[in-house]
Amino acid sequence: MNTENPKVKLLIISQDVINDQMAGPGLRYIKIAKYLEPEMNITLAAPQGTDPGIPRVDFITYKDSTANLKRAVKIADVILVSGGMLNQFPFLVQCKARLVVDLYDPMLLENLYYFSGETKELQIERNSRDVEIMNLLAQVGDFFICGSERQRDLWMGVLVSNGRINPQSISRDPELRDLIDVVGMGIPSKEPNRKPILKGIHSYVPLDARIVLWGGGIWNWLDPLTLIKAWPAVIARIPNARLVFLGTKHPNPAVPLHEMAQKAIDLAREMGGLDKSILFFEWLSTHDREALLCEADVGVICQPRSIESRYALRTRVVDYFWVKLPVVTSEGDVLSEVIKEHGVGWVVPVGDEHALAKALIQALNHPRDEVRQRYQGLVEKYQWTNQVLPLSAYCLAQAGRGEHPRRRIPDQMKLGFRVKRKIKHLLAGITRKGS
Repeated sequence: MNTENPKVKLLIISQDVINDQMAGPGLRYIKIAKYLEPEMNITLAAPQGTDPGIPRVDFITYKDSTANLKRAVKIADVILVSGGMLNQFPFLVQCKARLVVDLYDPMLLENLYYFSGETKELQIERNSRDVEIMNLLAQVGDFFICGSERQRDLWMGVLVSNGRINPQSISRDPELRDLIDVVGMGIPSKEPNRKPILKGIHSYVPLDARIVLWGGGIWNWLDPLTLIKAWPAVIARIPNARLVFLGTKHPNPAVPLHEMAQKAIDLAREMGGLDKSILFFEWLSTHDREALLCEADVGVICQPRSIESRYALRTRVVDYFWVKLPVVTSEGDVLSEVIKEHGVGWVVPVGDEHALAKALIQALNHPRDEVRQRYQGLVEKYQWTNQVLPLSAYCLAQAGRGEHPRRRIPDQMKLGFRVKRKIKHLLAGITRKGS
């Protein structure tokens, strides 16, 4: 740390609620704030929620009023943003702070599946808006972070198409690490909270139960159905096995149950396993979720072969790494390759219920200590202290910088463009109602 300059002021703006029951983005920004706090002055902002109690980190909310947020923006040296935040808060584009854009969650790809139940017209409209949001972020951001090297290749293409990779940027850094670098999900340095939570306590979970844990979120872009179809073969060999799904509903009660979550519940009921050997839970508190991770015997996640899977970074799989769980997963994403490389789990073909059942049986019968030993190098790599290094380096480099970024107002934020877009959306709505 440079002690000659005052501490950099970093404002982290989360689009998700921050409280005791959070999805991945909220957890991410709490951890980034915690692990960067020793080096800089940090304010964490969320639409609503409760102060996570990180020492020396200020917490503000902005849903009911943006006054506190605007004050924090005025004094910030660096602001971390994501998603549609620039559309929501246009004043960020003209602020004097450096803008770091977080691209770890490829929402542009997720939303192709999130809105798959809507009409084609609405899907196309939503996709056009997502592309517009992504291009705006690419044009305005000063520095970009993403979740993996594979994601970095994806976002480099977006930056190229928006003129951000050019002779000037290449002359500064041929590898472009000063433009976009990797800040993935990390493992906390503290030990997880351990306490009995299901075994011998829940009426359908005996004390000797073997828990296979789906660690959170049954989204439309995942594949819990193949797992449920594979489960009878597991129970036939290991009668005390229990399949536990977390995150049946989104932690935000305003978000409706995902179509895939309902399909999973219906299939479990149809197969006779619901509330017997297959259990569904809504979001647990942070402490209870940690306890269940410790109580689990195997962590599982399944996904179809899709563009979302290829570029995803599964937060819950990194949670499995934290407690050194054997992992069973389908192939296709970045972390499945990490699991295979380090030998900490089983990777099976997409949609193959027989291979999945076989892998789960092997994982439940495999010596746990052997898997734990293979985790040593992997756990070190994924420590939050290592994951945040590129972001830390960028923020600290802003200390004492007098000049402010000069940003051209993107066309899509100019009044004429916004009026035309509003008229277009209104006409599209009228057309839909009339058809």
